[in-house]
Amino acid sequence: MTALIISQLRDRRRSLLTWGLPLGLMSALIVVIYPSVEDALAEAIREYPRALKEAFGIGELDNVEQYLQAEMLSLIIPLGAGYLAVRSIASGLSGAAESGRLEVLLSAPVSRGRLVAALFCATALELASVLGVALLLTLAGSLLAGAGLSFGAALAGFASVWPLALLFAACGILVTGVSLHTNVVTGSVAGLLVAMYVVDLIGKLDPDLDWIRCASVFRYYGAAIEDGIDPLAFLGVLAVAVALAAVGSQVFRRRDLTL
Repeated sequence: MTALIISQLRDRRRSLLTWGLPLGLMSALIVVIYPSVEDALAEAIREYPRALKEAFGIGELDNVEQYLQAEMLSLIIPLGAGYLAVRSIASGLSGAAESGRLEVLLSAPVSRGRLVAALFCATALELASVLGVALLLTLAGSLLAGAGLSFGAALAGFASVWPLALLFAACGILVTGVSLHTNVVTGSVAGLLVAMYVVDLIGKLDPDLDWIRCASVFRYYGAAIEDGIDPLAFLGVLAVAVALAAVGSQVFRRRDLTL
């Protein structure tokens, strides 16, 4: 199992540059410019409708944590991490099947279940590394600009993205049990990711439709950089992700590898 995980991680070593670096630099830019726009932002945001601020996770923007949440952690980073997760799964399973690598790998004494488990674990480590790089660059930007970003708050904010992204990795495994076409796996799960965000947004904008938010994982994502991590929500989403991955593994074990 360890060898499989290391092999998967070796294939993804560029993720730190192609994903962690851009997300980190964008977040760093946000905290760097905050001190220069702080007063203007605080004044402008007070005129925004309350429902709109709640829908997009915008506080009063009285501190850099709220600004980072509004600009990056409410949308860009969770969507980016979720897409990275499903792409990693699609590449490791459906992409390998399309290229013929999967049949070669499974000809060795490696079960499909172990392969899926290793792929899921490698994706979890990849996501943690990418989020870690983004966090470090963001903190560096804060130090450079004297923005005063709290390490604990930033850590909570970036860490809360991890189980959410893993949920979509698990969805990717489940869809792979139905289709071995990379475009189908990536497109369907990425569509689900965006759809869940939109459903959550609609529920926030219209109080009468708040109940539909139960169908979106973003309801349980929250704003950890401001409020801290909710252990129940964090572990609950993580547990659902692991359960879905296990179900997806069983479905994948039973399917024909013919495209």
